[in-house]
Amino acid sequence: MRRAILIPVLLALVASSVFLTACNEAPSPFTVTDDLGREVNIERTPESIVSLAPSVTEILFALDLGDKVVGVTEACDYPDEAKEKPKVGGYYSTSLESILYQDPDLILTDGYDPVVEQIKEQGIPMLVLQPSNIDGILEDIRLVGRVMNIEGKAGELVDSLQQRLDAVAQKTADVTARPTVFYEIDASDQTKPWTVGPGSLADTLISLAGGQNILTEGGAYLQINLEQLLSADPELVILGDYPYVTPQQVMARTGVWQELPAVKNGRVYAISDPSLTSRPGPRIIDGLEEMARIIHPELFTG
Repeated sequence: MRRAILIPVLLALVASSVFLTACNEAPSPFTVTDDLGREVNIERTPESIVSLAPSVTEILFALDLGDKVVGVTEACDYPDEAKEKPKVGGYYSTSLESILYQDPDLILTDGYDPVVEQIKEQGIPMLVLQPSNIDGILEDIRLVGRVMNIEGKAGELVDSLQQRLDAVAQKTADVTARPTVFYEIDASDQTKPWTVGPGSLADTLISLAGGQNILTEGGAYLQINLEQLLSADPELVILGDYPYVTPQQVMARTGVWQELPAVKNGRVYAISDPSLTSRPGPRIIDGLEEMARIIHPELFTG
């Protein structure tokens, strides 16, 4: 009698195990489309990945895929665990030999490294993640989730990031006073500093955070002269080149800089980590929240 009871139980356990195994297997083979519109065939769930961009590396670790990462660039500095991974070269100057040495099942890149053209000839699946906006970042997270057969986990991460984005946008939606912002990314030449315009992530963050970029045309990244800067009359200066430049150093600049309302009123601030507002990865929402606290402290502090 006991044997008669045990056999159905064992069969049920075996069936359950087979079912769970099948659920964990990738729907193979299948095809995905990357950000350049390239169709990439995925034969099986990758077990080893080389990342050629800091933003891509952050996506992988945010999805708890760090154990699958076998190579990164020297610029992949977040999270700390990424720094311990084997290096395949510098950002935009990786080595094909070093990449191939890691024998990856998948290569993820932002597409700007010259080695990408050489990789295409190797027959290794490669996805280009080159989002142009926040929606694109979230879609890329979902794309990686699909390729790695963790769509549920990727969806949870995207939903969490979207909720945080919406929370900021809701608070700033009805603000009547939108301070004008000069966002500095490089002032090595203080007479013609580099800043951001439409098409840049930082410009999008300024708007979502309830501010108004002083530039509304001219490209994503550009230089302006001091006459343009003075004419724009920025109420805030936000530094995307910190810690190389500090608010105190900007406040000490001479000439036209002393005429800016932001400097006169001591409203010069730094983004704690400029990669938060420039790197198209999951931490872009951290950058948005920090930008919002700077532009509208009355809404986001306390």
